[in-house]
This record gives sequence, structure tokens and C-alpha cells, in this order.
Amino acid sequence: MRPSRQNVRLWGVVRGYAQLRAVSRRWRHTPGSGYPGGPRDRRLPFLAAAGALVGVGLIVAWMGQRADAAARAKPGITWSVSAASNKVTIRLTPGSGPSAGHIAASSRIVISESGRKHKWRAAPGRGMVRVPVPPGRRTQVFLQVQGPEPITKTLTVTLPPRLVTTVHHTAHGLLIRASSPLRRQPLEPLCGTDQIGFPAPTEVTVTKSPEACRAGLRLTAKDGERATVHVALPALPEVPFYAFASPAGRAIYITVDDGWTPSPQVLVTMERTHLPVTAFLIGRAAQRNLVYWRAFTEAGGTIADHTASHPDLTKLSLSQATSQWAQARLALGRSLGKAPDMGRPPHGAFDPAVAAAAYRAGLKTLVGWSATATSAGIHTWNGKRLEPGEIVLLHWVPGLGQQMTKLLAAIHARHLHPMPLTPASFAGIAPYRRSLQGD
Repeated sequence: MRPSRQNVRLWGVVRGYAQLRAVSRRWRHTPGSGYPGGPRDRRLPFLAAAGALVGVGLIVAWMGQRADAAARAKPGITWSVSAASNKVTIRLTPGSGPSAGHIAASSRIVISESGRKHKWRAAPGRGMVRVPVPPGRRTQVFLQVQGPEPITKTLTVTLPPRLVTTVHHTAHGLLIRASSPLRRQPLEPLCGTDQIGFPAPTEVTVTKSPEACRAGLRLTAKDGERATVHVALPALPEVPFYAFASPAGRAIYITVDDGWTPSPQVLVTMERTHLPVTAFLIGRAAQRNLVYWRAFTEAGGTIADHTASHPDLTKLSLSQATSQWAQARLALGRSLGKAPDMGRPPHGAFDPAVAAAAYRAGLKTLVGWSATATSAGIHTWNGKRLEPGEIVLLHWVPGLGQQMTKLLAAIHARHLHPMPLTPASFAGIAPYRRSLQGD
């Protein structure tokens, strides 16, 4: 361990005193030195000089200790820069020793910036001040500590350029371009299901959702600069959902879902009687039996969208649900000659996001049902007999031919007339928010 400066001074005094004592012992035995055998008057000047030397040494040591204590008690200065807030934070740090707290409490920071007359002052004892500095250039900050131990210092602060953004409206939402590369921090949906993406280092996208959105989107550049973009997006349009169609002419509408098991009997009935049937096809199921579905359309059947793989769309994100609608619509249009305008959500699972996803995929109408026909019989939404305007749901399953025969018998008994289902079939019908549960 290295000795402190005050210990060195004290050791020097003690060492000098010891040397004087040794000299005095030698003089005692020197003839004529003032001791027995020498003159007495020569002792007094020597003793006086020795005492004076010791006193001076003690004073010097005491003053050195005072100087060291004052140096340790003197406060220090620390500072840090925040590019996020464009501010420099300056702190007064207390020294050590018994008087350090009093000195820090009696000191205050005074800051001035180059080119400005305004000053920032911290109250005595507060010990911290935040000073705004302009981004994109070098700034000198003049610092003074007023108090028992004054300090004067000049700080040079350089911040990165300000983050500038431009906003462009697109068909799906917003495209935001930034002047500097951005941090790709994970962000929650802004409003509802407005998804935020980073397609490029300096680009951000915000997609529309079924809900209108007004919010502030905070972006952070890689150099720490921040900017808040004010987002204002209208609600994404929704495709209307219907559980009933027009009852004009005592019309009734026959729909069959999925498509895994095509029915030759139904195709024969359609060709013989010109029975209008709408098939809501799963994209993957349709690709397995394209020959049948081409014959189906030639017999007067209508092809509609039942998604690519039949998931519960309410449990998917907006982009995932859009992809389900769009993939099936594109595949059906490419294979069968015309992209569908109508769609039916699997399981009847429907909400505004499902309707918004259908709109994004290019559909015009979503169709539910008001009655079902199975091997167990015909069931309407209210438990009564079939009425004009009903939309009947069946499935492409083994036994569909027999189910269709029974359904047609019930339809004829009620003097109803099967009609083609198209978007025009819903003219004058209010959109419906309920569907029966099914597949």
C-alpha cells in the first residue's frame, strides 16, 4: 500500500527530529560542547533551532492534511447525453470526507449554451440539471459550479441528426419512411388489429383494421433519435354478411359446403332438372376433383369461396384470415375460370375482422344460412317449416344425394322455388350478424 502524502510529511518530521537527537548525543561527549566538559551557552541555540524545526514540520504536515481533505471534499461533475430526448444531463457528485456533504449542499450548477443567453440553474443542493441541445450539430455547453468550491468547465456535445418521417397512404394502410435506419423493436397492434411491420431498414407499415385508428406511433432510430408519427386510419371496409336472401317469387337457395366427396347423383339431378346449387368449396378439396367441378359449373352450378384450409377465421390474425380467403379465391378462379364473389366462413365463425379480411381478399358478399339439411332431417333457425328466402346448408358427404332428394320434396311441398344464389340475391336484405353453427 502506498503511503499518503500527510504520512510522508509526518515521517519526514520525525526523521529530522531523530537526526537532531543523534547529533545532540554526539555533542554531549565532545569537549567544549556545553555539556560536562564544554561551554553551556552553545546548547541553547541548538535546542531552539531543533524546536523550531519540529514546529515548522508539524505545521506543514497539518496544512498538508487540510489541503488533502479539501481536495477530497471538492465535488465532481458527471454528464450524459440522451439522443432520445435531445438533452444533456449534468450531475454534481459530492466528494468524500466530513465536509463533502455541506459543500455539495451549498453548491449550485449554472449552465449556458453557446450562442444562447438563456441559462439553466439548479437549486442549491439539487445537484442535477437537464439542458436541451439541438440534434445534428456540435454544441458547447459552459458549466459553472457556484459555492464553496467553484468549478468552471466547457463540455462539447454532438447529437445525431433529427429523425424525420414522411407518411404515405396506401390501399392497405400507411407506409412511413424515416430519414435514418430504425430499430425493429416488437410492437403491439396500434389500434385493434392494426399490424405494424418493418419491410425495410427505413420503412414502417401500418395496416388498416376493422376499427378506426387515431394514435401516436413512436419510432426509434438506431442512433437513438426518436420521432412520434400521428396515425389516422379509417376502419377497413367490411363485406356484408347475410343469413337470408330475397324471398321474391317464393325463392329458396341451396348451398353445399366443403367439396371433399363430390356427388355424381347431385350432378345428374342438376343436369336433368337445371337445379341451381351453390358450392362453397375448400381450396384444397377442389383441387382434388377439378374434372367434377368443371362439370358442376357447366351444369349451372355456382362456385363460392370456403377458404383454403377451413380454419376458424376468428382465431387468426387479419393477415392470416385474408390469406385464407385470397388463396382459395385465386386457386378457384385459376382452375375453374372465374374467381368467386361470395364466401362462407368455416364453422359459421364470423366477426368484423373476418368480414374485413374478406374485403381485402376481393370478396363482395359473405353468406351464412338459416336452415340445415342432414341425414337426420331439415332444421330451420326458428324450428318451423321452410320459408321463402331461406338459405339451406348441406355438405359434400356420402349420402348427399339422398339428403338432396328429401330436401327437394320438402321444398316442393311448400311450393318454394330453388333459385341461383348471387350477390344480387341480397338486394334489399339487411346484413345479418348471426349464423347457425356448422361445418
